[in-house]
Amino acid sequence: MIRQRIGSTAATIVFILGFIGVGHMLATDPGRLFRQLLFIGIFGLVFYVIYRVFMAPKISAEDVRYRKTAQASKKRMQRTNGAPMKSSPNKAKKGKPGSNVTKLSKRSHINRANTPHLTVIEGKKGKKKKKANM
Repeated sequence: MIRQRIGSTAATIVFILGFIGVGHMLATDPGRLFRQLLFIGIFGLVFYVIYRVFMAPKISAEDVRYRKTAQASKKRMQRTNGAPMKSSPNKAKKGKPGSNVTKLSKRSHINRANTPHLTVIEGKKGKKKKKANM
């Protein structure tokens, strides 16, 4: 608990001093401040491009399929939680005709509102299970 307070206090002090320094530089020499920010942005962009081209692992086909499935699931959950999304009849749906995503998205909203009537099946209520003794 004390370590969190020390870290939080140190971070707050660093941010305050940073804002004071940026404010002072903006008041005294704004051209230098913008030049430094431009160089920081350029170097960040160069490092990002180098990372994406050389260092980032290649995405496998399985990862691509997983991401597509996750996006479809997220859209389906948004439809069930919020108002149903209307799709235009001109757009053709992508995907295999037998896939679960297309089957679930083709179901009408009216069918979901009708809940099934469930019945209770009588079982062995009087018989108790054996419990292990500790």
